[in-house]
Amino acid sequence: MRKLLITVVALVVVMAACGGGGNAGDETTTTAAPTTTAAPTTTEATTTSEATTTTTAATTTSEAATTTTMASSGDPDVDAVTMAFTVAFDSTSDYETKAQYIDDPSGLEDTVATYTATGESMRGVGVSVTDVVVNGDTADVSYDLLFNGNPVYPDQTGTAVRTADGWKVPRDVFCTLMAHARSACPAA
Repeated sequence: MRKLLITVVALVVVMAACGGGGNAGDETTTTAAPTTTAAPTTTEATTTSEATTTTTAATTTSEAATTTTMASSGDPDVDAVTMAFTVAFDSTSDYETKAQYIDDPSGLEDTVATYTATGESMRGVGVSVTDVVVNGDTADVSYDLLFNGNPVYPDQTGTAVRTADGWKVPRDVFCTLMAHARSACPAA
């Protein structure tokens, strides 16, 4: 939207500079050059050993945190952990969507509603997972906390757990971030 406004203002300035002499035979034609916006780039790196997998998986979140695109790391566990964190902490995800990625989400409906309102006031709150280290049924996760698509609190850490239903964000990890967002969870 901002680029469109800048383009329109530039076009008005160019047209004003060309003038309009008022002579009946004078004609002025102004042509604006088309603009191109480069797509965001995503990088990934993978290091694998027998006991531990470390993968840097970049995520790109849109300006309003409404659409998240994740690059595949090539490791299904890392991708599942990244998805769990991304969805659980996306302020535009509703309770039913988040609940699938939170270990013990019972009673968190009001917390999610408050977080959604906080996200709206911040033009979107989310995370960008920067690193996942899987060790058996747990994973250490590094991420940046985003407001309006911008990293405001970089280098945050958390954990994920493998359950019978897949990788999830533990309730205490979820509630810790919610408390920082002034969306405290009810007592368990």
